[in-house]
Amino acid sequence: MSLLNLSFGELLGLAGAISAGIIALYLLDRSKRRQLVATLRFWTQADVRTELKHRRRIQQPWSLLLQILSILLLLLAIAGPHFGGDESAFRDHVVLLDTSAWMGARTRTGTLMDEARAAARAYIKSLPLRDRVMIVRADALATPVTPFEANRVALEQAIRESQPGASALNLEQAIEFAQRAQRLQSQRAGEIVYAGAARVPEQESAPVQAPSNLRVLAVNAPQENAGLRKIGLRRSPADPDTWNIFVSVKNYGLRPHDVQLALQFGGAPAGSKAMTLQPGAEEQATFEYKTKVAGYLEARLLPEDSFPQDNRAVIELPARQALRVVVYSAEPRMLRALIASNPQVSATFEPPERFDPQTKADIVVLDRFIPPARPRADSIWIQPPASGSPIPVRETKTGITLEHWRPETQLGAGLHTKNARIDSGEILSAAPGDIVVADAAGGPLIVARPSTPKIAVIGFEPLRSSMKYELATPLLMGNLMRWMAPETFRRWDVQAGTVGAVNVTLDQAPDPSSVRVVTENQRALPFTIEGNSLRFFAGSPGTVRVLTGDRETVYSLTLPDVGDTAWKPPANVRRGIPRAAEASDTGIDAWPWLALFGGIGLFIDWLLFGRSRALRLRAARIAAGAARLNAWRKAS
Repeated sequence: MSLLNLSFGELLGLAGAISAGIIALYLLDRSKRRQLVATLRFWTQADVRTELKHRRRIQQPWSLLLQILSILLLLLAIAGPHFGGDESAFRDHVVLLDTSAWMGARTRTGTLMDEARAAARAYIKSLPLRDRVMIVRADALATPVTPFEANRVALEQAIRESQPGASALNLEQAIEFAQRAQRLQSQRAGEIVYAGAARVPEQESAPVQAPSNLRVLAVNAPQENAGLRKIGLRRSPADPDTWNIFVSVKNYGLRPHDVQLALQFGGAPAGSKAMTLQPGAEEQATFEYKTKVAGYLEARLLPEDSFPQDNRAVIELPARQALRVVVYSAEPRMLRALIASNPQVSATFEPPERFDPQTKADIVVLDRFIPPARPRADSIWIQPPASGSPIPVRETKTGITLEHWRPETQLGAGLHTKNARIDSGEILSAAPGDIVVADAAGGPLIVARPSTPKIAVIGFEPLRSSMKYELATPLLMGNLMRWMAPETFRRWDVQAGTVGAVNVTLDQAPDPSSVRVVTENQRALPFTIEGNSLRFFAGSPGTVRVLTGDRETVYSLTLPDVGDTAWKPPANVRRGIPRAAEASDTGIDAWPWLALFGGIGLFIDWLLFGRSRALRLRAARIAAGAARLNAWRKAS
């Protein structure tokens, strides 16, 4: 015999406490009662006082024994004694319920998820009541929903609330998790049961090491599906207003599919293409669309199939905002080619006498003059007079040679010259915190100050020296504007992809401290960098931004990750719902009989002792009432 709910010590403790309480009630049963009489005139004082002594004794021992025996039977029923049966048959099982994206595929009677839930319920119903079950939702990650639980209501609720996710199934990881849970938490390991379609990515289609206690509850999954795999967008290098669009479509089925790929931007048609996809093939279509405004680009695949979740994707495109630059110069012709040639810059040229410190601009360029008030925007000063320069001028010299650039700084990156001669220039005096970009023999020639607003001073006129023939001159101006307005010059890549692991190919191996991977809620995601490859994992749909230097890649991870192939279990793996003989429990649960006998005992006690006492008390009350009535009649 074994007790399921209480230990032997707990049973004895409860039985002793309840029995002591019942005996105490019997010993304290005789108590004083208040009696009402007509008057004291009819009472006479007795000559001899009698002293009454009440001995504490049990008035009805058979009633006491019957009650204690009945209570003991009820406590044994609560303890749940179990007679016979093989103790090793009571086991702990793990049910791996497939909640990958593919489980949302439609069937004739519902979805694959509905079939998997029904199979999991049928398996649990076939188990002995003492067996415990852990429910684990399996997709890209194995997520336990319940501990090892014998409560069938809790297990049913966990199964009912399981829904298809957006990631692909990692079956090997789920099986390893189940084995670890049985090894660490179970008392007697039972079966590991997988319920689902077993559709896995191609890189994970290698044979899974199936444990000896694995059981597979397979569902009838549709084989044909064609869907969007990836969408990439990048601004055209020739025209920043034009988006180059790349759409990848894959046929997951076993026969060819004729599909129509259609694009819409803001509800208006943006392109379409008819495609014939061979079995297992992935093809790419390219489009171009020109727009300056922000909006939503929608890609749709027609006609819909049994898995419509990957037939539509929506990407939000940002608006292009040109950098507003106002140049105050008496000779704008020389600077026009240097500044206005950049397609991302909207340049306006004004004479110095029209200077306005409140001008609406992102950057103000001041060419060889001192304004009456400093501009409130970021500013670039070209050879300002020494009397009003924002960065002090140490001395003015002629015949200067630019000897050294500072390529370790962001402003000096990529700048190289050899024997650059400057007819006349200013040697600047850099303060602590300033960024020195270039040096001559006497000191700094170009200095930037990261204040608010930002200030950069070029101590010479680049286009009035041999620097006008150097490639470093336009690169210097580009570095200065990029440093002041990095968002404008940031390279944008927008991609719609699948949930799960994402690999990002970078131009070069970056400094990990300069890389950020954040979600749409600005929550940082962990990532790894190997060479020029960055890798991160997103387990749920959403938007992830990868920032590396002047490049920003936006990943709209809204497409479901569909497994490429169906995993085939080995021949020795058990399949289907076990027969009743496999899960039967040959032991006997005695608690119903114990509860019945305990209830019968209490009922008999009430018939034999409780009922007669109630009748006696009722007769005494009737007699007392009659006596009071007679007394009133005599008094009247």
